[in-house]
Amino acid sequence: MSKLILIDGNALLHRAYHAYPPLTTPKGELVNAVYGFSSMLLSVLEKLSPTHVAVAWDLKGPTFRKLEYDEYKANRGPMDEDLATQIDRTKEVVESLNIPQYGVEGFEADDIIGTISRLAFEKTQDDEIQVVIVTGDRDSLQLIKEKKVVVYLPIQNHHAQSVVFDEDKVKETYGLSPRQIIDLKSLMGDASDNIPGVKGVGKVTATKLIQDFGSLTNIYKNIEDPRISPRVKAMLLADKEMAEQSYHLAEINTEVPLKLSWEDCLLTNYDKTKVVSLFEELNFKSLVAKLPKDSWEKDVQDIFI
Repeated sequence: MSKLILIDGNALLHRAYHAYPPLTTPKGELVNAVYGFSSMLLSVLEKLSPTHVAVAWDLKGPTFRKLEYDEYKANRGPMDEDLATQIDRTKEVVESLNIPQYGVEGFEADDIIGTISRLAFEKTQDDEIQVVIVTGDRDSLQLIKEKKVVVYLPIQNHHAQSVVFDEDKVKETYGLSPRQIIDLKSLMGDASDNIPGVKGVGKVTATKLIQDFGSLTNIYKNIEDPRISPRVKAMLLADKEMAEQSYHLAEINTEVPLKLSWEDCLLTNYDKTKVVSLFEELNFKSLVAKLPKDSWEKDVQDIFI
């Protein structure tokens, strides 16, 4: 079976920046986020043993969500300058590994990951492919399909284990299906993205409503149902338009216009000497041993197995 790893570049880079103390090259260049990202990337490749890899990035400029709802993510301050200066270097590391990087103006990395995972899932009609989404953002849980598209949340600290979410894990954790995560956010909102939801409706009430009626649409179709209390009914009716807009904001777009080459995503298609040279420049010598086998090493391995 082929395994495609889709990496949320911004999520991993942001996590790396806050997880690693300041680290500089011999020339004084700050690279703690670059190092942390590279370390996590190589650890993921080692643990998950993919055949194919791609990285998705947010681009500068407003997304379609921001254009439709100006308050979207308005609660987030500007990116730390020390982090912003490390983005290009991080992309240089990914490029040296010959891993394709995708970013489309007006869309978020989640949308790119959603689109590629859809294309891969459709491809499973002919080939056996599993998609593993690597991110620290649980928004991607909505993309899970059976065991063919799963989400891998890397270790957050020394006291927690990495978690793989499939449909069963989502059901166990939230009491809902992956797609119903969108309905949940449309009702309870999402403070991290400044998605409002329905004022006064929290996680418990939202979950019970979705379990009873299946979706946001069906909740409003059955608004007179006695299982909906007068108090909750009043809140739902007062914020109906906001709930519908929140659903649209929370739903990942899986129709981003992009071209995907499966051949380009092959993990072994890179020049190891080029990466080693870059790692030496960045003083990442401890990471060299973690590099995956390139095409030449794979060919030699196949001869002697």
